[in-house]
Parts: sequence; C-alpha cells; structure tokens
Amino acid sequence: MKWSSVSFRKRMLIIMTLSGLIELLILVAAGFIYIKQAQEDEIGHKALGVASFLAQSPYVVQIIESGTTPASQQRFRDLTTLIGAAFIVVGDNQGMRLIHPLDQRLGKPMKGGDNERALIDGEAYISFAKGSLGYSVRGKSAVFNQQGDIIGVVSVGYLIDRLQDRIEPYLTYLILMAFMVVGANAVISSYASRRFQRAILGFEPEEIGRLYVELDVTMETLKEGILTIDDKGKLRSINRSACNILELVKEQCLNQPLNEVLPDSDLHTVLQTARTDHDINLYLNKKRLIANRSPIIVEGKVVGAVSSFRLKDDLTELTEQLAKTKEYAEMLRSQTHEHRNKLNTISGMVQMGELEAVQHLIGQETAHYQALIEFLRETIKEPLIAGMLLGKTERARELGLELVVEEGSRLEPLPEQINPEDVVTILGNLIDNAFDAVRDEINKDKYFPLSRRVIEVSISDFGNEVILEVIDQGCGLPDELSLQALVKRGVSSKGSTMRGVGLYLTNQLAIRYHGELEMANNKQYGARMAVYLPKEKQI
Repeated sequence: MKWSSVSFRKRMLIIMTLSGLIELLILVAAGFIYIKQAQEDEIGHKALGVASFLAQSPYVVQIIESGTTPASQQRFRDLTTLIGAAFIVVGDNQGMRLIHPLDQRLGKPMKGGDNERALIDGEAYISFAKGSLGYSVRGKSAVFNQQGDIIGVVSVGYLIDRLQDRIEPYLTYLILMAFMVVGANAVISSYASRRFQRAILGFEPEEIGRLYVELDVTMETLKEGILTIDDKGKLRSINRSACNILELVKEQCLNQPLNEVLPDSDLHTVLQTARTDHDINLYLNKKRLIANRSPIIVEGKVVGAVSSFRLKDDLTELTEQLAKTKEYAEMLRSQTHEHRNKLNTISGMVQMGELEAVQHLIGQETAHYQALIEFLRETIKEPLIAGMLLGKTERARELGLELVVEEGSRLEPLPEQINPEDVVTILGNLIDNAFDAVRDEINKDKYFPLSRRVIEVSISDFGNEVILEVIDQGCGLPDELSLQALVKRGVSSKGSTMRGVGLYLTNQLAIRYHGELEMANNKQYGARMAVYLPKEKQI
C-alpha cells in the first residue's frame, strides 16, 4: 500500500504516535542508564565507606598481624549480610585472602587485579572488576599498622547482577508509563488531526498541493489582474497581469499592507462590509480600472478579500470592436434592403415583358462586382484579405465613397510567420480611418467634390517586404498631435471616447512583426498611411 493512499488523519496518527514512542523509548533508555549509574555510584561510595571504616579498625589490624579465627570469620560474614553486600574480603600485603565468605577460598590470592592502588599506593578507591563471585562494584582501602606501613587491604563489594535486579522494577515502571503516554498521545493525535483536516476543508495534502498549483497557473494565465488580501489587509497574492497593469514588482509587494503598496485602494473596506461589488470604477497607481470585489468567507467569517480588474481602455477597445460589428451588420442590412428593391424591380419588369431591360439592369449591376472579383482573385492570393477588400468596397459605396485597389497591386500567399488575420486588421483599420477622414470633410462641406471621395489602396510584395498603403483626400493628420501621440491607445483626432484604438492596434502589430507604420500628409489633401512588414522572419 502506497503512503500517499493513506488518509491524512491516519498518517498524522501514525507519525505522531511513532514519533512519541521513539521519544519515550529514548527517555526510558536515558532514565534507565541514569538510574543504573546512580545506583552503581551510590553503592560504590557505600562500599568505599565501609571498607575505609574497617581498614581503620584495630580489630582488622590485629587479624592481619595475628591471624584469623572461626569467630572472626563469622563476625565478618554477619556484617556482610547486615550491610547487604556480596562480600567483605580482607587480604594481607601480598593480596592473600584472610577473610572471605567462602572457607575453601581462604589463603588464596584475591582476584580482579585491582589491588595495586591499595597495596602499593595506599589509596582508598572504588573499582569495577570481576572476582571469584562475579562482576562487582568494590570499595577498597589500604590497611596500615601503627608504624604507617601497608599491611593489607579491605575490599567490600556488591555484585552488578544484584544491582540490576534492584533497577529492573524501575525499568518496568518506566516502560508502563511510556505505553500510557503513547496511548494518550494517540488519542490527542487523532483529535488534533481531525480538527486540522476540518480546518483544511477535508482535503488531503496532495490535493491541496495540486489545487495550489492549479490556482497559481490559472491566475497567471488570466488576462484580468487579480489580487487578494488577508484579514489584516496584507497582500497575500497577485498575478502577473495585475503586476503589469499596476506596474508593481511581485517580490517587493507580497506580504506588505495593501494601503502601503496601493495607497488609493479601499479594498480593506470589504473586510468590514462583506459586500460584493461589480464593475466599479477605480483609479489606482495612475490607472483607470473597472473592478469586481468580493469577500473571502470561511465558516461564516471574513478572512480576506479578492479583487479582479482590467484597464478601462481594454473595455473601450472591446466596445469599439462591438461598434464595428454593429456597423457591419447595418451595412449588410442596407445591402439586403437595396437588393430586395432591385429584385422587386426585376420581377416587375419580367411581368411586363421587358426582358431586354432586365438583362441590361442585371448586366449593369453584376459587371462591376464581377470585374472587381476577378481582379482581386488574380492579384490578391490571400482569401481573407481579398474578401475584406471586397467588403470594404461595398461599404465605401454605401457611404458615398469609392475604394480603388491600384492595378499594380499584388499579394502572393503570405509567409508562414505572417498571420493573414493580422494583415486584415492592419489594412482594415487604415481603410476605416480613411473613410472617417473623408466623411469628416463631407460633413463640413456639402459641395465636397466627387474626385476627392476616392480612397486608394495599394498592396505590394515584390521586394523583401509586404507593403500596405492607403491614400485618402480627407482632412489629413492633425497638426496639434505628433505622430508618436497618434499611435498611443485612446488618442484620436476625432474627439470621441470610442476612438483611439485602430492606429494603436495597427502600430502594435507592425512592431510585433518588426515592421514600421509610416504616416504623412499629402501635398494638397488628405494623408498617406503605409505599413511595411518584413517577409523574412526576424530574430
């Protein structure tokens, strides 16, 4: 079974229980070692105290100098039992046993190899050694006569095995307490893991990680700017679009109070009101925005707020595109109405038997379109661009204008790196601007000459560039605006809030293809607009 398939609660229970058990086992081992060392040290000092006391006893000096009797042997054995020791041994200056718990070992050398410090240096000390009775902790002290000479040694010992028997009850107690603590830890861990998982809405850690990555990727791919704050008003997250729109550096503003990053923001008011706002106008960091704001509510409590926004100019651009769509729809409606009238005329003439007049009318109507279609088919090999020019020609006719595609024009299929739709956008915007320029002049002068109602379009790809050129005889470029200002978003010479997008888009597309937008006034009337797009891919 994979670890990731185990639920979060079980994982928490296992981890906390095992960690608690390991910690307690370490504590039990440390406690056992401490108690053992403390017992050995205590018993060692006890043995040393008894050995030092006996070494100073005249009775012991007399035994070493005069010899032992059965009564003295029994007296020391009784003393051994009384103090709970394993043995009391008295040896002479050669280390031969004079007093020992076992009669058969009397007169034999003392074992353990730890008598040198007493018999040679005359010291009293604690040692650990293995004697004839087993491994023991011993207190040893040298015995001196009245002249100060070393005449023997007294050794009092406690067997290590007996000490362990005394320590084992402590060990059993510690182990039982450890298991009790582990059981209590398991109960607490289960409760804590249940509360913690409830706080994260029942998700598993892997699910939270996946959701975080999905949210992060989603926020970064959105065109709208998005930022969130916590209940303290600190900026918790902000996506790339928001940084670009507000000209912020993500690393510098995260976890900072929003009123310091954006002093004009009042997003913190959502924390108190818990109100959702839609399509409100904001002015932040010198940017005009359209924003939506909403509180973040968890278990009935407001824990933060989120705001999504876009530049107001983007919405203006969309409105402009919608206006153009409506304009094209109106053009199609008028064309439908006109053709219906002509069909009614043809129907009446057929009923009257005027067949020659019908043929003449039909020929007159179709000759122009057929010639234009054949011309575009032969010169413009991109269907999207040819279709756009055909539609613009009809639109010019509806407006009382004339759109002329120069006879020397030519456009072969575009290179792979140039998108035909972008060329349609560029050329369509230039033609629309020419229409507007001529119509502005017509509105000013009702006697505006027919010769100036012609808009000339030239398309060429003979060299290393695709050249799109539109010439009109309208009002021309305004003197009060520079060429750089005209290609900025929202700047227009027409004084309308719905303008200022066409040239901006045209210039942006030209820059994208490493091309150039060229604008200039003609000598007499109107303006010349040209876009140069390199045919070779630029690196």
